[in-house]
Amino acid sequence: MNKFFILIIAIMFASQVSNAQTEKGTETIGANIGFSYTNASDFTVSVANGSTSTLDTKTTTFNIGPIYSYFIADKLDIGAALTYSSSTLKNMAGTYATTNDSYPTKQSSDNFSTTLFIRKYFMYQNKIGFRTEGFLGYSHQDNTNTYAPSFAGYNYDNETDYYSAGTNLDLVYYPSKKLGVSATIATLEYYHYTANNANQGHDSGDNITFNFVNSGLSLSVFYVFGSK
Repeated sequence: MNKFFILIIAIMFASQVSNAQTEKGTETIGANIGFSYTNASDFTVSVANGSTSTLDTKTTTFNIGPIYSYFIADKLDIGAALTYSSSTLKNMAGTYATTNDSYPTKQSSDNFSTTLFIRKYFMYQNKIGFRTEGFLGYSHQDNTNTYAPSFAGYNYDNETDYYSAGTNLDLVYYPSKKLGVSATIATLEYYHYTANNANQGHDSGDNITFNFVNSGLSLSVFYVFGSK
């Protein structure tokens, strides 16, 4: 009988420990970390004259930044994130890249963004589950376009501002009371952009994008504090 009561107390204590991670008043602080790499080879046939061209490209992207959240109710938190990201596209080889002087050999960008969000948690045994997120964001991107040395006069920089809103679906796992990990599974986003292309003029537009586990790996690691 004593063992039975000890077991009940242990289960109640374990439940309380798990619940504390997403209960009202809990805070989290952590980092967003992302990386993606793409190696592509394109083959094009001209309908006009039957000529062919090839283009091999490599794209590398990473992002990192702090993130903070506060649970305003059980399994519901609000917060903000700051992110720096960098992307580089290299046209490594191919007849199109080597013969077309109007095509850059390298395109790189640096992006600084801020995001406000509200998130709802759906947990299984308060250990693993899903999280839906609504967000508003702003980002500023500096782009550099570099051409072959013989066409260095074509090199130019431009700037783009993005205003976004959307929703994410994340997988969330708590390996311990004070540590959590999440991975973005899907993103639906609307954004408006305005671009200043220096001597090439200005541009603006609106886009809607949807990604499902195909835009690289985006992880968040966070520390839990302020809970009971």
